[in-house]
Amino acid sequence: MSHHTPPGLGPAPAPEPDMSCRCKGSATLEGLVTVPVIIAFGYTAADPYAVRMVVETGVTPPARWVFARDLLTEGLSRPAGLADVQVWPVPRRPRRLRAGRGTVRIRVSSPGGTTALTVQAACLQAFLDRTLERVAAGAESTEPHLDDALASWLGMERRDDGAV
Repeated sequence: MSHHTPPGLGPAPAPEPDMSCRCKGSATLEGLVTVPVIIAFGYTAADPYAVRMVVETGVTPPARWVFARDLLTEGLSRPAGLADVQVWPVPRRPRRLRAGRGTVRIRVSSPGGTTALTVQAACLQAFLDRTLERVAAGAESTEPHLDDALASWLGMERRDDGAV
C-alpha cells in the first residue's frame, strides 16, 4: 500500500492534529502476507469531517490516508463504506466490541493494490470519542475553523473580519 505524489503536485500539508493516537495493528497485503504495523490516527477541529491515518511498518515509507470521521465511527458497529475504503467490525457482534475484545478492519484499495488493516476496536473507539467531544457529530459545519482550513489549503490569508 503506497501513495506517492509526484514532486510539486498534491494538496497543501495537512493541519497539525489537535489530537492523535497510535494503535498496534496488522496489515494484510493482497490477502497474502500479514505484517505488524502501527496505525496512527490524527484529528483537527480545523478539518472536522476528516481523520488522518498513517500506517507505519518500520520497513517501508509510511502510507497516509484521509477518511471521513463518520465512516470510521459507523464502521465500529456495522459495515460501512464503498469502493476504495471499507470499514467493518470483527467479530460483528456489538456486545463483544463494547467489551473491548473486537477489532475493526479497514480495507483500502488503490491502483497499487489492496490492503486490509486490523486495529483494536477499543483503541479506535477511544480516539473517536475524543474527537466527538471536541466537535460533536452534526456540528462540524458550525465550527469556525473550517474557513481557516480552507484558506490554508488554498494558500490564502484570512482577514480579521473572516473574509479571504
